[in-house]
Amino acid sequence: MWLPLSTLALIAQTALAASSHIIQLNTQSTFGEFSAQGSSINGLNLNTSEDDTIEIGNFKAVVAEIEDNILDHLLSLPIVNTIFPNAEISLFDTPTNALTHKTPKRSRQVLQKRSESVFDKRDDGVTTQSNAPRHLARLSSRSGIFNESSLEYNYKETGKGITAYVIDSGISVTHPDFEGRAKYGVNLAGGSNEPVSKDETGHGTNVAGILGSKTYGVAKDVEIIDVKVFGYGGTTYTKTILKGIEWANNDRKNKSSSAVANLSLGGQKSQALDQAVEAAFDDGLAVIVAAGNANKDASTYSPASAKNVITVGALDDRSDTIAIYSNYGPDVDVFASGVAVESLNSQITGPPTEYYGTSQATPVVAGLAATLLEKGISKDQLKDEIIKLSTKNAISEETFENNSDYDNTVNRVANNGVESTDDEIDDPSTQEQDEDLREFIGN
Repeated sequence: MWLPLSTLALIAQTALAASSHIIQLNTQSTFGEFSAQGSSINGLNLNTSEDDTIEIGNFKAVVAEIEDNILDHLLSLPIVNTIFPNAEISLFDTPTNALTHKTPKRSRQVLQKRSESVFDKRDDGVTTQSNAPRHLARLSSRSGIFNESSLEYNYKETGKGITAYVIDSGISVTHPDFEGRAKYGVNLAGGSNEPVSKDETGHGTNVAGILGSKTYGVAKDVEIIDVKVFGYGGTTYTKTILKGIEWANNDRKNKSSSAVANLSLGGQKSQALDQAVEAAFDDGLAVIVAAGNANKDASTYSPASAKNVITVGALDDRSDTIAIYSNYGPDVDVFASGVAVESLNSQITGPPTEYYGTSQATPVVAGLAATLLEKGISKDQLKDEIIKLSTKNAISEETFENNSDYDNTVNRVANNGVESTDDEIDDPSTQEQDEDLREFIGN
């Protein structure tokens, strides 16, 4: 599942919040200067509050209710860079208890209980998790896992001392599989004044579990911070996403720690969102984003097309093909498991859930990024290191031969580099994409 931010056919219904706009200021401008200059326009009161301002590194913006006939006047002010609409989103794809062709939903509960994982630390410092979930086994295996039933995840670093911000629909932070490492950060989606956020959709808890839970997590000692920006029913505004990025970046600076932000969300091209995540990266926050589930070029989506972020596409690890709903193109840096990815249920006593989408591939790579940050890789080196560690030529030859749209798409599968083997596959899969997954395109 991929949480959209702007108009996207078959995913969401988008409407502009009445006269609500995001006014981006020039880098050297101040909010006080903006209020003073804006007040020169007849009938306009631009006294800003903290809730109306956004500052992420050199990205500064004001959210205001403005009549359309005043926009040109604002754009003429030297202090204003550009103006974006503040878009509202209503999601269609909510969790369901069953996945059928008649019910094209993107998640289901896993009713068949899996064998409990067993952890064994070897003398060389590598820990092996036996009975591991597929997405973890694929991350530490150079070759495909396909229909294997006995799977292992091998790892060294665990993300200890690193903070991961999950900017999403909330997290059930008290889930025992987080071992106390998941913490409430901020609830920007409303619905409660309590110092906790409920995950009504299940999406955020599933994503956080893939990133850093004991059983399903890539980084098993990372600190996870809940930044809730999607509320009940899966609706939000662009402003709320930007405030979430701002909050995470400020919290990181207050802690003076290395950190990664997971954004399993996106939509059609948005300069506001792209520039905000680029500013967060420049200010010190590593950002991992979903490519999207529209089966289109990721360069037309945000924040997938933003500079410096690490953009993740969805791999079908049952066949080592690109999941047919995954976005593609030169802006996708790497692929990771994104089909039937098992992780935590937001209902703590409930069975695990499986999700389909680049939203699930993204925390695999965000968890990997956390382990690399622990290892001493800098934020600026992360993308190059993840590309260097990835397995090249691992995606099925048939995927590329049968679809010319993939001509400029990389053939790289995320890998943690624990296996001291060649990083290129000589005999990749020859399987074809699962056409049944087409029902998920655009959801």
